[in-house]
Amino acid sequence: MRVLLAFTIVALAATLVIHVSPWITKGFGYSTDGYNGAMWGLGARGAIEDPIGNRLGGVHPSGYRYANHPPLLVWTTAVTGGLTDERPVALRAPALLASLVALLLLAALLRDAGFGLGEIAGGLAVAGTSAMFLTYGAMLDTPVLSLPFGLAAIGAAQRAWQGRPPPAPVLVIAGLLAALAGWQSLLAVVVGAALTLCSPSTDGRRAGRILGAGAAAGLAITLAWIAWVKGTLLALGDQAAYRAGIDTAQWLDRQQTHAGDLYGPVLLVVAAVGLVLAVALPHRPNPATSDAPMPRSWTGARPLAGLLASVVILYTVIFREASALHDYWTFWGVALLAVAATALLHEVVHVASRLPRPAAVAVQSLAVVGVVVLALSGAGHRSRADQSIQEGLGAVPVLAAAPRASSPDQATIVVRGPEQILPWADFATGGRARGALPADLARLPPDTMVFLIANGDPSPEVRTAAAAVDGRYVLIRAGDYQRIVG
Repeated sequence: MRVLLAFTIVALAATLVIHVSPWITKGFGYSTDGYNGAMWGLGARGAIEDPIGNRLGGVHPSGYRYANHPPLLVWTTAVTGGLTDERPVALRAPALLASLVALLLLAALLRDAGFGLGEIAGGLAVAGTSAMFLTYGAMLDTPVLSLPFGLAAIGAAQRAWQGRPPPAPVLVIAGLLAALAGWQSLLAVVVGAALTLCSPSTDGRRAGRILGAGAAAGLAITLAWIAWVKGTLLALGDQAAYRAGIDTAQWLDRQQTHAGDLYGPVLLVVAAVGLVLAVALPHRPNPATSDAPMPRSWTGARPLAGLLASVVILYTVIFREASALHDYWTFWGVALLAVAATALLHEVVHVASRLPRPAAVAVQSLAVVGVVVLALSGAGHRSRADQSIQEGLGAVPVLAAAPRASSPDQATIVVRGPEQILPWADFATGGRARGALPADLARLPPDTMVFLIANGDPSPEVRTAAAAVDGRYVLIRAGDYQRIVG
């Protein structure tokens, strides 16, 4: 079974790398991946060029201040980008490595909870081939980077509530890094530390307080950094309030769309059923079919599933505007799905152990076939979000043809549209692109370069006049644009 689990993790890691290979070595295009990657990449560029003046990456070279999240992502990206002259694969490396490490930590968490190696392999196979994991597993943003740090902190909390806590320095570091990695991992530490207060072990309760102290230190560093970047913490409160406001019906509709694309109905059913089983039923390892350790106090999926479900649900519900806008907001649902699927397989193994041998073999074989079918169908599926990332890569060679800015605050291109924050264009040109509505484009000097995102294939006239074109992305002189559109 150890070989099976090791093979599963290696196969899932290879599947993720292959799945993101169309864009991981490319620049940042017109997509969610491109927007987030360029936003953090600009922060990393600022940290490299002037660490103090740019507030350790909180201030972009153009002067734009971005510090709405804990800083560990921009710091790690600055290291990988600075060492490799901003190679796209190096900039994305922190996110990709985080996802690969998350697979290992999930296996360790589930093993520590008392599950069998075969059950864990099946649970990881289901979660690790979900469209959410394969689409966004290499995207630069805090939900992705924070997952392994959050899982490590949860692992420390799990050992604490089982009465066998890690050493105090490990607890402090786990809490500290989780708080620096993302708001979601900070929430996980808070919930995990709170659970340890219910542990029957005195050492466990003490460990929870130490873990919480480490998280408090990380939060203090984060808040100090944000205040240093923006001069105040009031803007952070305003951003949080903005992210919490949206019509409920619209929010529910968007969640249905996002979940349908990145998880799908079958995985959602697996998650729901497995979560119910994990919470409602006691953990019952079967020595005949599993070499998992015998349960200790609080061993099993109940506290682990409850913690992850709380984090995913709270983070999604509290910041409703953000979870409606960002389809990857429930990226941590991958971990919850792994726990739920493992718990479901655990119950199947338990039921099979009470059946006559032919029936037991049939039930277990059916479960194996189900896992293989889900994994293969997931690995071969390309989500709409995935397609959007690949389609958005067409902007990269077109932006490469744009003039380079002589200073970070210079705009060498104008992008047709209302958006004024255009990190993917800023990153490519080295300046600060600006958006303009069609009426404004009509008044531009003729030699101004305009970046267009067409609704369909550009006309032959546009293609002839364009300085660069790829798919529906066009770079064209303002004079030619004005002549063509009249």
